[in-house]
Amino acid sequence: MIGLVLVSHSAALAAGLRDLVGQMAPGVPVVAAGGDADGGLGTSPDLVADAVTAADSGAGVAILYDLGSARMSAELALEFLDPDVAGRARVVDAAFVEGALEAGVAAAAGGDLSAVATAAAEAGPERAEPEPAAPVAADLSERVVLTDPAGLHFRPAAAVVRALTGLSAVVQVAVPGRRSASAGSLSGLLRLSAPVGAEVVVSASGPDASAAVARVVDVLSSATDTPAPAEAPRASGTTVGAAPGRRVGPLSRPGLVAVAVPAEEYQGAERERERLDAALRRVRDELAGGGIVAAHRALLADPELTDAAFGAVADGTPAAAAWWAAVERTRAALAAVPDAVIASRAVDVADVGRRVLGALTGHPVVPSVPAGAVLLADDLPPSLVPELAARGAVGFVLRAGGARSHAAVLARAAGVPMVVAAGDVLDAVPDGTPVLVDGGTGELVVDPDERDVPPAAAPVVTGPVRRADGGELRLAANVGSVADARSAAANGAGGVGLLRTELLFAGRTVLPDEDEQVAWLTGILAACPPGPVVVRTVDLGGDKPVPALGLDPVRHGFLGDRGLRLCLSRPDLFRTHLRAVLRAAAVRPVEVMVPFVTEPAELAAARDALRAAAESLRGDGVPYAEPAAVGMMVEIPTAALSVAPFLPLVDFLSVGSNDLAQYLSASDRTLPEVAGTYRAGERLVPDLVRRLVAEAGSVPVAVCGDLAGDPEYARRLVAAGVAELSMAAPLLPALRAALA
Repeated sequence: MIGLVLVSHSAALAAGLRDLVGQMAPGVPVVAAGGDADGGLGTSPDLVADAVTAADSGAGVAILYDLGSARMSAELALEFLDPDVAGRARVVDAAFVEGALEAGVAAAAGGDLSAVATAAAEAGPERAEPEPAAPVAADLSERVVLTDPAGLHFRPAAAVVRALTGLSAVVQVAVPGRRSASAGSLSGLLRLSAPVGAEVVVSASGPDASAAVARVVDVLSSATDTPAPAEAPRASGTTVGAAPGRRVGPLSRPGLVAVAVPAEEYQGAERERERLDAALRRVRDELAGGGIVAAHRALLADPELTDAAFGAVADGTPAAAAWWAAVERTRAALAAVPDAVIASRAVDVADVGRRVLGALTGHPVVPSVPAGAVLLADDLPPSLVPELAARGAVGFVLRAGGARSHAAVLARAAGVPMVVAAGDVLDAVPDGTPVLVDGGTGELVVDPDERDVPPAAAPVVTGPVRRADGGELRLAANVGSVADARSAAANGAGGVGLLRTELLFAGRTVLPDEDEQVAWLTGILAACPPGPVVVRTVDLGGDKPVPALGLDPVRHGFLGDRGLRLCLSRPDLFRTHLRAVLRAAAVRPVEVMVPFVTEPAELAAARDALRAAAESLRGDGVPYAEPAAVGMMVEIPTAALSVAPFLPLVDFLSVGSNDLAQYLSASDRTLPEVAGTYRAGERLVPDLVRRLVAEAGSVPVAVCGDLAGDPEYARRLVAAGVAELSMAAPLLPALRAALA
C-alpha cells in the first residue's frame, strides 16, 4: 500500500492532519514530518527522510507539503535516502489538507503511486462560484425554487441527469453565491446540498439549451417524491413475503467492508478501458426500475466518477484500482457534505461501486452489515445471501426481487426472513431504526412495540411422519454450503434431497477445477446429517451469472441452452464435474440427480457421461465410488406429463416445483409483476404430482421445490403419494409439526 508523508512547518499541523487522514483512510501508513529538528517552526530534511523510510512498505510514498520551503526540504531528503527508496517516493504539488485526504482515500482503495498523486493533485478547497445568473457562454438561464421536502436529494438529482438524455447542451445548476455543478453529474448535484425552498439557477448553452433548461426546471419545481417518514405498511399489498420468519433489527443500508482491490497487471490503456466500459455496461443492464435504482443507473454515467476512473486508466492504472479510487473519492466527498440526507447517499455510491468492481474482478464484493441488522437493498445476487446471513444479517428487505427468486430460495435455506417488492417504503427510515420483518406475510413495521416482537422459538418437533401408504415420509433438506448442511443436521433432516453444486460456480471468472470441486463437495458431505444425500449435477443458466462461461440471459435463459443441455454441449466442463462428484462419493455415498431433462435421449447421454467419468478415474487409478442411485429432476411439463419413457433410466424422480410451476404458467418466478400468474402454476403442481406418482409405479417420487416446505401444499403432496419432501432446513420443524 502507498504510504504518505506530511511535511509541514508546524509539528502540530502535520500531526493533526495525520490523525484526520487516518480516520478517513484507516490502514494507510501516514507519517508526520512537522517542524524543525529542535521542535520549532520550520522543516528538517532529516525528519523527512526518516518519515519516508517509515512510510515505505515497498509500494511507494507520496510526499505532501504545506509551503514552498517544505518542498525544498523534501527534495533534499530524497537525496539522503537509499536510491531504491528514493525512487519509490514522489513529491506531490497539491493543496496540503485536501490533497492529503484525497491521497489517503486513493491509497486505501489500492491505488498505485500515480493514482494517489493524481488524486492529491486534483484536490482543492471548494471555492464559491460567481453569481451564475448569466454564466459565461450560457445561451439561457432560469431561476427555480426547489419544492421537494428533502431539497436536491438523490432521486430528483438523478431525474435531472435523466432529463438531459439525448439533448445537445452544456448545463449547469448553481446555488447563487456558493457553487455550481454540471447537471450531468449526479454526485456534483448532490454536493450542492441545496435545501427545500432554495433558489437555484439553471443555465445552458448549445443547440438544445432551451429544452434543457425547461426540462431541468420542470424536474426541480415538481420533485416531491420524498417518502413520508411514516411507519411502513403492515402486511400491505405493496410488499411480498419471500422467506418466512419474524425478526427485529436495526435497519442498515449496505456499506462496504474494506476492499482489497486485487493487484492486476496493467494491460494497456485500450484493454483496460474496454474492461471498465464492459463492467459499467453490464451493471447498467442489471439495474432495472425507477426510484433509487434509476438513480444508481445515473451514477454509472456520472462524469465526475467515470471521467476520473477512465483518466486514471489512461495514466497507467489498472481498471479495478482506477475505478475503486474514483468511487472512494466520490463517496468521501458526499459523506463530507453537512446535509445528513445528502451525506447518507454516499452509501449508494459505494453500492454501485461494489457492483462494478464485482463485474471487473468476477468476484462479488460482500457488503458489510452490522450483526443483528435488517439489510435494505435494491436486490441481492444469490451468491451474497448466505455470506450476509453468516455475517449476522437477521432480515432482508429488497426494493425489487421476487418471492421465488434464487436469492429468496437461499434466504429460506439460511433461515433469514426476506421481504421483496418493497419499493420505497423504507427509504425515508434512517439507518439504525428498529424494523420488524415478517417474511411470511410481507409485513414491515418501523419502531415495533412489544406486541410486535416475535416470541421465543417453539421446541423442535421430532418423530416420524407417515406417507399416504403408511410408510415413513422422508423429510430432507436442500443445501448448498457447509453452513446449510449443519443447519440440516440441527433441524432434524433425514438426509439431503438436493445438494446445489452450481453455487460453487456462481460469479466465477475462472471455473473451479476438479480438485477444488472435490474439496468443496467433501466439506459439505462431512457436515450433512445421516441419511441419503442427493447431489444435483451443476445446473447453470443465464439467470445464474458465471462470467467464465459468458452465459447469455436469452440464449441460456429459462427456455434456452441450460441445465443438462448446457452440460452436454460442453463435455469438458461436464466430465470434470462428474469426476469430482464420483471422487467425493468415495468419502460418503451419494445419489446423483440431473436437472432440466426434456427427453430420454438427454438422460441416456448423461448416464453415458457418468460411466465415462468413472472409467477415466479407474484408468487414472484415482479412488472413486459409483453413485448409490441415479435420478432426474422433473421440472419441464413434457417430462411431467409423460414420464414413462424415462423410467428405465432412473432409480428415482424429484419434482422441482419452482421451475415446473413457472413453465406451467409461463411466468418468470423472479419477477413480482407476474407473481399472481406464477401462483396459478403452483396450484396445478399437486394434481400433476399425483398423476406422476401413479405413472411412476415403483419408482419413488420426491418434491424438492418451495412447495415441499409449505404446509398447505405439503399435505396435498403427501396425499398424492410422494416418498420425500426436501426443503430449506429451517422450515423442517414447522412442517414436521404441521404434518404430525
